[in-house]
Amino acid sequence: MEHLTSWKKDKWLIVGASFMTVLALLFSALYYYMLQHMVTRYHVWVGTERVGVVSSPGIVEEWLRLKQEQVKQQNPEVQTNVLIGDLHYITEQAYKATYDNEAIKSALEQKIRIVLSGIQIRIDGKPLGQVKDESSALQLLEQYKRKFASGEDVVSAEFTQNIELAPVALNAGQISGNEELLDKIEAGAAQPIRYQVQKGDCLSCIAHKFHVTQQTIYELNPSLKGTLIRAGDELILSEIQPLLTVKTVQKRTETKEIPFDTQYVDEPELKEGTKQVMTLGENGLKQTTYLTTRMNGKWVEEQAENETIVRPAVQALVKRGTKVIPGVGTGSFAWPVYQAKLTSEYGKRWGTFHPGTDMVSEQSAILAADRGKVIFAGWKSGYGNCIIIDHQNGYSTLYGHMSQILVSDKEAVEKGEKIGIMGRTGNATGVHLHFEVRVGERQENPLRFLRPSAE
Repeated sequence: MEHLTSWKKDKWLIVGASFMTVLALLFSALYYYMLQHMVTRYHVWVGTERVGVVSSPGIVEEWLRLKQEQVKQQNPEVQTNVLIGDLHYITEQAYKATYDNEAIKSALEQKIRIVLSGIQIRIDGKPLGQVKDESSALQLLEQYKRKFASGEDVVSAEFTQNIELAPVALNAGQISGNEELLDKIEAGAAQPIRYQVQKGDCLSCIAHKFHVTQQTIYELNPSLKGTLIRAGDELILSEIQPLLTVKTVQKRTETKEIPFDTQYVDEPELKEGTKQVMTLGENGLKQTTYLTTRMNGKWVEEQAENETIVRPAVQALVKRGTKVIPGVGTGSFAWPVYQAKLTSEYGKRWGTFHPGTDMVSEQSAILAADRGKVIFAGWKSGYGNCIIIDHQNGYSTLYGHMSQILVSDKEAVEKGEKIGIMGRTGNATGVHLHFEVRVGERQENPLRFLRPSAE
């Protein structure tokens, strides 16, 4: 009996265990089935508004990327940007959940904002025009700058105006081309300038010079009455100048010779007028670097940056004779009349050869051009009253047409001594001095031996 009871208990345990096993299997199969049909989806939110459900955030991100490309292709001349509010996602897993990847695109189309923008170039706060981006603006400015700043010698180039590159919202029709903006820069605008009236100026002359009307000058200078202006007056004028000014600094190097100095040493044993070179002089060499400033290519100033002595000059040493020998000339000639005015020079004249130089002066005295000895004093055919001085150094001088002779033959005379009075004796058409210089028996051009400061 006890054995039967025990068996019945075991039977129910076995049945219960089997039932639980079957139940577990059923639940496992159901769970697996549901797990296989679970769907992960993403709720798309823009700010606080839910706009749809997608299978993956990549659907939205790819659509935004393609939209950006589309807008960029449609507006190649400007910068483009597709903006959307605070875009975020909430993840959900649900049994056989649905989503609509296409519907979300239409919904997002209503939420995006397309922004077209560019860069506005401003010169001293005034708009010049708009370009696509900063790179385009810098390229334009560099192109204009290169017009004045080309070459290896340019050490700096800068605009004198304040240039601002400001981002602005615009549309494609507001973009300007490079050539259009360059023409606008060069066409320029009227700029006020100050002008100092120069000697000989008149209002109409100034108006013509600066391409303005006289009425404009009156309007810019309300204190101006009538047409009377004086040298030194300052006027405010208007001149068309480019909108941009390029200030360039160029470096150039110049090599020049340094003239040598000569040191003279008086030598009492040498005849006056003679020189003896003891040491030959030699020119030096210096190299100077200059910085030249220009505004739009126009010269403004030049300054020496530095100077280098490449080779110093060598001083010459010369003995200079001081020994005075009576009757012997110095070798240099003074003008034979005071403040001479030339009336006829050496060379061909009236179909014949004129062997000297004719001169007149307000003072009639005739002076010895150098120390020497009178070898002729009297009447000479063609010359009238005439004096010839032998300077006993290879030179002789002749003085013709005198009205009066004040020295005699064989007399020693000093340089600058009065020897006669100007006249018109001999073949002369008026009162003057005919003056000749001879080397040996050869007549030379007197002006070769006289300083040019005659008159």
